[in-house]
Amino acid sequence: MKPNHSFLYLLSFLEGGSVMVCELVGAKMLAPFFGTSLYVWAAALGLTLGGLTTGYFIGGRLSSKYSKDVRLLYYVLICAALFLILMPITSKWIMAATIDMNLQTGAILSLMIFMVPPLIFMGMTSPIIINLLTYDADNAGNSAGNVYAISTLGGILLTFLMGFYIIPNFGITKPAIITGCVLGLLPIIFLLKANHKSTIGIFILLFGLSSWKLNSKIEYPDNYQVLYESEGILGQVKVVDHPSYEITTDARMGRGLIVNNTLQTYVGADQDYKYSIWSWANYFPTAASIFPKGSKVLLLGLGGGTIVKQFNRMGFDVDVVEIDQRIWDVSIEYFNMDPNTQVHIDDARHFLKTVQKKYDIIVYDTFLSESVPEHLLTKEGFKDARRILKPNGMIMTNFYGYLEGDKGKAARSVFKTFLDAGFITEILATPGTEETRNLIFLASDEEKDFTFTNYEEPGFLKINNIYDHLIDTQKLDLDNLEVLTDEKPQLSKLYAKAAMGWKKSYNEYYRKHFTFN
Repeated sequence: MKPNHSFLYLLSFLEGGSVMVCELVGAKMLAPFFGTSLYVWAAALGLTLGGLTTGYFIGGRLSSKYSKDVRLLYYVLICAALFLILMPITSKWIMAATIDMNLQTGAILSLMIFMVPPLIFMGMTSPIIINLLTYDADNAGNSAGNVYAISTLGGILLTFLMGFYIIPNFGITKPAIITGCVLGLLPIIFLLKANHKSTIGIFILLFGLSSWKLNSKIEYPDNYQVLYESEGILGQVKVVDHPSYEITTDARMGRGLIVNNTLQTYVGADQDYKYSIWSWANYFPTAASIFPKGSKVLLLGLGGGTIVKQFNRMGFDVDVVEIDQRIWDVSIEYFNMDPNTQVHIDDARHFLKTVQKKYDIIVYDTFLSESVPEHLLTKEGFKDARRILKPNGMIMTNFYGYLEGDKGKAARSVFKTFLDAGFITEILATPGTEETRNLIFLASDEEKDFTFTNYEEPGFLKINNIYDHLIDTQKLDLDNLEVLTDEKPQLSKLYAKAAMGWKKSYNEYYRKHFTFN
């Protein structure tokens, strides 16, 4: 059973593509449990290299022991395929078991169990293929170069396909299973041709696991109605009707936009999904109410459209930038958004650099779970925003509530960066403790008078004096904090401790009341 060189190169190409699928899907699988921070991606990248390194070493030893036996290659690829198909299954139970660990430990341990095994077998394939292609020492270098070049080419193509098309359109579960089937199918066919009848059992197992997972459905509690669910650019997105546990005293029904098990938008079912259940959402329109009707507003980050609907009721002309098309679609279908809203599917920083329109207000509401959009919150990023800000305009930036101590370094650094960029800046704090509140940075070229704010929503007390909620910024400790720049991104590092605690508290909330998916 001697394969030709072209077939071996094809297998190398498929293996290289499968490696990148495994890495990208593995990192995305972590998102609902451990977020999408720098720590998660560092864990995914490091363990990808670790798995491949282990595979290279084992594959080299096995290729020497079973020299020129192509069956070894086929069985290794089949094992890689099986573990890749198992990833959507094993990832859920291991992450549910490690969720109480700190972010780094939980992410690393989870990846070691569900992502590293297929990568080890994938890493084993290259030295085995090189051994099968090499018949003399003079040819060894050429064979190795060809194998690694073709394998890398497969990785490049699948990375582009997964990132730009497959994951945004089909999520992460189906691509993992289908890639595993493709990777294992050719070796199974060739083993069957060689009369290896035991391969029939492997084929049945491969087909059975794939069919079961693709057709399986998650059962949720009766009061947890999932209206929409998909996986894509931002990770896992769900629209869920459920009681407002621990948010309102009566636990009334609300509709939530949940991204990676983090509630991004929460509106009341009793008010036709027009108004937010969260009282802090009223602080944005209250601060913005000093601007007249017809003001031009740019909103970076759509969510369920709460702020858009508030600004529309105030008579503002709103443009929105949202990176994920799915968010725009669900905001219309499930959150009573006006489909005529001007929405640009783009990265926020890219849009700031390229748009020519001028705005009275620019709102930053781009936070995803615990992840900080540090490419927006730099001195250069604020200069990009100033370019399209009208002379009397204002920037409003949503941020997490920590302000004191080590956990507050990120917020204080953002404040210092606003000042360094030449903005007069106030910090508006919503009610609650640092763990539960939001901070809203109000930055402009001239001091704003918030005496005559005027905004009110049904069910919430009107904010009569916004000055009661402004932080005394003179007392903030800005010593030993650097201005945030594109050249030296550090916001994720500064916010690390707060992010880990914040994400863990959110996971505990959802595990307490709902079933993870």
